[in-house]
Amino acid sequence: MCGIAGSINCELPEEDINLISHRGPDSQALIELKSDNYRVFLGHTRLSILDLSEAGKQPMFTDCGDYCITFNGEIYNHKELRAKLPNISFRGQSDTETILYYLREFGIDSVKDFNGIFSFAFFNRKTGKTVLVRDPFGVKPLYYYISGDKLIFSSEIKVISNNKIYAREIDEAALNTFLTFRYNPAPQTLFKGIKKLEAATYLEFSPDGRHTFKNYWPKAQKINYNISEEEAIAEYQRLLEQAVERQLLSDVPVGLLLSGGLDSAVLGHLMSKKSAYKIKTFTVGFKGVGNFNELDDARETSQLIGSEHYETFMEKETYMNYFYKSFYHTEEPVAEPTIPALYYLSNLASQQVKVVLSGQGADEPMAGYKRYQGERLISKYKGILSMLPLSLVSKIFSNNSTLERGVYASQFSNELDRFIAIYTLLTPDMKENLYKPDFLARNECNQKVHFEKFYDRTDKNADSLSKLLYLDTRTMLPDNLLLFNDKLTMANSIENRVPYLDIDLVNYLESLPIDLKLRGKMGKYIHKKASEAWLPQSVIHRKKRGFETPVGDWFKNELSDTLMQMIDSSDSLCRQYFNVEFIKKMIQQHRSMKKDYKKQLFILLSLELWYSSFFKAKLN
Repeated sequence: MCGIAGSINCELPEEDINLISHRGPDSQALIELKSDNYRVFLGHTRLSILDLSEAGKQPMFTDCGDYCITFNGEIYNHKELRAKLPNISFRGQSDTETILYYLREFGIDSVKDFNGIFSFAFFNRKTGKTVLVRDPFGVKPLYYYISGDKLIFSSEIKVISNNKIYAREIDEAALNTFLTFRYNPAPQTLFKGIKKLEAATYLEFSPDGRHTFKNYWPKAQKINYNISEEEAIAEYQRLLEQAVERQLLSDVPVGLLLSGGLDSAVLGHLMSKKSAYKIKTFTVGFKGVGNFNELDDARETSQLIGSEHYETFMEKETYMNYFYKSFYHTEEPVAEPTIPALYYLSNLASQQVKVVLSGQGADEPMAGYKRYQGERLISKYKGILSMLPLSLVSKIFSNNSTLERGVYASQFSNELDRFIAIYTLLTPDMKENLYKPDFLARNECNQKVHFEKFYDRTDKNADSLSKLLYLDTRTMLPDNLLLFNDKLTMANSIENRVPYLDIDLVNYLESLPIDLKLRGKMGKYIHKKASEAWLPQSVIHRKKRGFETPVGDWFKNELSDTLMQMIDSSDSLCRQYFNVEFIKKMIQQHRSMKKDYKKQLFILLSLELWYSSFFKAKLN
């Protein structure tokens, strides 16, 4: 919906707010509040979606003048919340005004009543305290930097890193984590001192610099083993329809990012059923055949749901151009090959709509990825696997990265250790060869710390796969996939909503037995069975493509040349920390198809391009 920024006890210049104007091109404001104990700046850039009038402008004060909010996102149940405030004389119809008074009346803990996607700062003039809040699944990012009694926060890192009180420096511990997982779990970022607020968390900051954190997400749902398949499907259908209807809440038309797969097709069907207007759908593909070309499938779905359809091709040159430009907006070098495609597609959609729905978030709660089949097999046969010569298997199938990761994960008997191994892309053995000795010595650490608190919240009686799904939904999803989804859609001034992450829907899914999610080799079982009421079998059982790109092939040619040129530069990041000759060996092995290193090489290329964007270039 918008961009937010602010600071306590340090100046926030107007030109720094301009750095996030793409998040809200409809209007912009920056206010300053002073007292003997504090100095507060609150900024906002507005993308008008609900209540397009002046009554929706921010930062917004209560009528008493004691409370102020700068808010990014949408509260889908704000009308229900407003009904609990019968004595308030509202100026307009915005969800911002609703939650401003709701927080005043019921306190900050009432954020648990919000169903939506959001990050915001809520300021109490009486106490001088500022509270920063991020939504339950981290759909909307929020960054902060604390130095003594000073705080800077923003929807995007560049506002903080550009401030004169911040000295730009790489966080080496975060760099090590990034190389393990290809993203940084909150609160880490690669900018030393700049943190991501964790999902379902709020930070309360006092004018003297004291601050506390609180997670407001309840413990995991207890699994209901007594529910029948028919009951489960019927309730899933009801909750998903409710989620789509909620997320169509808007005073402007809502479009759909349409892939060739099932998840977005279901959303398209339900949107067409519940919208008063013909929906617009948007698809991107690469020329040629293969899993990276889903234009024909998307076109067929569009005809089924009766949408006004827009599609575009990406040539290799266009892909690379958008890839290079994307780092300014993602700000974290998330190594996902789908990023340029989403960036390009968002640009297409922005010419028609301000809001889109997408199918992001369906796979994690419902076991949609192949790795979930692997975990189920490993947990079931771990006794037998421990007796097999798996290292020999790995050598025989050395060009199969999926199998190699499965073999690596299977050696861990501890559940959480195994989950972390499943996530790991650069193993400790690879790091010994990649890292310079001094960097390795400084950064030998246990990555468990990023996942333990989530694992501890899971139902201890649940099966291992249910626990893994719970972890993925609260780690990889918010700080990897949802992060770049927000950044790249908002870079094009459109808001991306995710109905599969409706709170009521996810709560329900997490109460279901795993057999209703993964049945044999069929992931998202309940979703596919429920979809039989909405779509033909040919759409339901299409092969999952998911914005695939030809990057693996490109690394056998041009992309590896680009990486070689970058690491050979005297001022490259790789030369500071890594053994460049080992990287060249990885490139040679990938080119000759002796090893599949596309993910690891993409990590290193993303890292170099990010470094060039933020440590070699001046922000504009």
